[in-house]
Amino acid sequence: MVGTAELVYFGGGTVLFFFWIYGIVSFFLDLKNKIVPGIRQYRRGRRRLKQQAEQEEEREEQERQLY
Repeated sequence: MVGTAELVYFGGGTVLFFFWIYGIVSFFLDLKNKIVPGIRQYRRGRRRLKQQAEQEEEREEQERQLY
């Protein structure tokens, strides 16, 4: 017969295991849905700023050559 101590021990372990798995899954979902898209958006913005700066530099160079 299984005693009360064993039931509490395995029941508590099962509950802790559930929250441990839940935390890991939540972390990976946060990475997938928040962190990775945020990094992509940041990199896209930096790339766009770099392109605009290059275009502005080319435009100024052309203006200098015209005068």
